[in-house]
Amino acid sequence: MNQWKFVRNAVGLFGSAVHEGQTKTGTELAPRSLREGGLISALYNLGWEINDMGDIQGKNYRLHNIKSHQFRNSQQLGVINGEINKRSFDIAKQNKFMLNIGGDHGVASGSIHGLLQHYGDELRVVWVDAHADCNYELGPNRNYHGMPLAHLYGSIQEPIKGFEWLKHRLDPKNITYIGIRDIDPMEREFIRDQKIVYYGMDEIIELGIGQVMNRILKQFEGKPIHVSFDVDSIDPEFAHGTGTLVDGGITYREAHYLLRKLASSKQLVGMDLVEVNPQLEKTPEFREEFFGDFQQIGRIQGTQTVALGIELIASALGRTLVL
Repeated sequence: MNQWKFVRNAVGLFGSAVHEGQTKTGTELAPRSLREGGLISALYNLGWEINDMGDIQGKNYRLHNIKSHQFRNSQQLGVINGEINKRSFDIAKQNKFMLNIGGDHGVASGSIHGLLQHYGDELRVVWVDAHADCNYELGPNRNYHGMPLAHLYGSIQEPIKGFEWLKHRLDPKNITYIGIRDIDPMEREFIRDQKIVYYGMDEIIELGIGQVMNRILKQFEGKPIHVSFDVDSIDPEFAHGTGTLVDGGITYREAHYLLRKLASSKQLVGMDLVEVNPQLEKTPEFREEFFGDFQQIGRIQGTQTVALGIELIASALGRTLVL
């Protein structure tokens, strides 16, 4: 494989088997499903050395008789994300590609913070999602998977037990959104006030995904890039196994193209693949196999969204269509 700019040809992989950032169970099953579906062999076939560090199990950090007025499972999620932060940083300082397979999107505060510890303000983030995930309104019924960026931006200023490790901040000018289309009013205001660059579905339709990616790579030229990819960014026609479906998303082709484009820059240093929920698939049957499915990466087996998740990771790590 060709040399990447910031990482050697080694992947530090771990699973964030976590559902506690929202109310639906099932995302904690995704790391196992992705591995059983062929993820490890796919990465190996692409030429990567693989260090599979196992899973961080959310259930192992369960706290009893602790109520939070800030958001659901706040202290538990703080401890969990602290462990994710440690793994992410340890992987980055070894110049390995950090691959975090979740899990709900709340696990991204830990993974991105770990990269910020290593790369500092040089780090850039491409956030691919139907949602902006920067809601900073606290309350006992709030779900953290809609809040991790608010934490990283510093918008949540109240000290939260378990999150004492969170000291680094992500400057809003260092992130770009792709695919957002279901945004809370306070998030709209924040994005406007902070002048955050975004490409919602209207912008993708108007510009085309090729021009969108050219603009992002020009904006982030020469910088280490982390992509945080929520499968609900994709239209439910192609990815139904996720908990917050929003119609009118990016297509199968657009999703793969944007990841291949990021890979071709050789600037990627990390990826979150989150919100795959095998329990919410339309059918438990494995996805139909098509001719040419397994070129470069080997055999993939899984339900629709699990199989897609493996393919997306492969595209981010160098799978190409021709050369």
